Amino acid sequence: MSIKYRDAKTTDVNRCIEIRGLTRENPIATEVLKQFGVTEQSWKFEIEQERIIGIIAQNQSQAIGFCFGNTITGEIQSLAILPHFEGKGFSKIMLSLVVEKLSQLNFKRLWLAASPNREIRAHGFYRHLGWKSTGQKDNYGDEILELTIN
Repeated sequence: MSIKYRDAKTTDVNRCIEIRGLTRENPIATEVLKQFGVTEQSWKFEIEQERIIGIIAQNQSQAIGFCFGNTITGEIQSLAILPHFEGKGFSKIMLSLVVEKLSQLNFKRLWLAASPNREIRAHGFYRHLGWKSTGQKDNYGDEILELTIN
């Protein structure tokens, strides 16, 4: 297995939407994404306008995961990987690459929303990487975590 990482492009959006619906613990179907205002067109627009930046992990020529961060707010908006590739460190690398890109934009604090459920892998994943709870929750009950960048 040879995983490569590269910057996300608008041509990756359809595959990212597909991957998001196939994740093991928190899949979000295309129809549900649309209810949140996330469509192929809106995602592509955000990339074109450089409002979001992303990293794609690919095995050979097939995208297997992605991570996107917001260049305006410093939010890590999404991190997803296909179940077969979980637990191998690929998500950690994608996240660290997006954190690095956002830090180059002079962000000193990044944030994300994640399930507060300790049974969900993401709960421990982010904390292990230094993300801390703010004690706040978003409108969906997800916990707001933050990462301070030196």
